[in-house]
Amino acid sequence: MKPCYFQGCAHAGATMEHIPPKAFFPKDQRDQLLTVPSCKAHNNDKSPDDLYVLAHICLNASPKNRAREKFQESVLPQLEYNEDALRKALLRDAVPVGNGAVKYRVNNERFDRFFSALSFGIIYKASQGNLPSDYVARHIYPDFLDEAVSDEESKLVEGITTFYAQEQPLDVLEFGQVKTRNTTIYSAKIFGIPGFRSSITVAHEFFGAFRVISMLTKQPPGSAD
Repeated sequence: MKPCYFQGCAHAGATMEHIPPKAFFPKDQRDQLLTVPSCKAHNNDKSPDDLYVLAHICLNASPKNRAREKFQESVLPQLEYNEDALRKALLRDAVPVGNGAVKYRVNNERFDRFFSALSFGIIYKASQGNLPSDYVARHIYPDFLDEAVSDEESKLVEGITTFYAQEQPLDVLEFGQVKTRNTTIYSAKIFGIPGFRSSITVAHEFFGAFRVISMLTKQPPGSAD
């Protein structure tokens, strides 16, 4: 039995995990979804965050490539479940911006947890091995930059995003790729030296509009977490 996809996990992958979750795809685009082996604990590790992250992505990406439809199909029916837990989570940090419009702040911990697990799955799919424990994950959300960000930082983030948006990685960074079949919903590119001999970057894109850069940095031997 293959090992679990999650970083550093030594347990057997007794179940299969969808990456991204099946809920992210319209029902008519669920053919050939990506799956990775998962232990029971990590199969459910990010489940509470799935709809929360999907809701924010759809709100940001709508109406591109069926993002609005996906919000109506998967998110709206869930708003009243579990004593309105998802609705309360979305509204907790909502900020009126005038003319009836609302800006929704995001819980970075929930996003980071979701994108770490998603990146581990994508890397496993490309390499058939889970990410070693000496890597630290950090995520950049270019579409969530706000007015408080300096012009210098904004330009840096845009430069990083543009570099990792290129069609093909540099030859030396051909870590391996995954065949994402439903690219209007989700696509991913991986940059890194094969065999876990360098830091790795995963460039995610949802609905052709919402981008995330996951940077998995290889720590030097003996360094603190």
